[in-house]
Amino acid sequence: MLFLLSLSISVHAQTKLYDDFSFKMSKKEAFTLLKKDKKKFNNLRLGPNNVFILKKGSLIFEDDELIHITIWNKSILDVKKTEKLLKTSKNHLESKGFQMVYAQPNWENPLFKEKNKPYLRMIQKEKKILAEIEPRGQGENYTVFLSYYDLDWFHQKINEL
Repeated sequence: MLFLLSLSISVHAQTKLYDDFSFKMSKKEAFTLLKKDKKKFNNLRLGPNNVFILKKGSLIFEDDELIHITIWNKSILDVKKTEKLLKTSKNHLESKGFQMVYAQPNWENPLFKEKNKPYLRMIQKEKKILAEIEPRGQGENYTVFLSYYDLDWFHQKINEL
């Protein structure tokens, strides 16, 4: 019984956030993985004509443990391309088993983004992952960010507020 308990604790700590990056992975392990597969992480294909990048700054740590990952598209986008990329990203996540749980009204148009509110949130229940999609920019220059969180960690942080 003790073995099963310790196994479940270690499995929880191994929640995959993105690719081979795991929740609470050590900073050293995460940077080693990023360096090893640098070419792969410079061209992440998330659907047709939807290329993102994962760099050192994508990896967010707390107490030297990986807590979330944020990737972003590789090029600056105008409003029309941003609208298309938002839809493509949402469709890509849905194809991976994610379900939308929150979206701002008119989320497809970045010009109507409400500040200080989440933009688009999706969860993958089986893997316990929360993904957030958010366009950032203004006027005709945008970048789309996609963040991955451990769902249990996220709930805990919300409850602490």
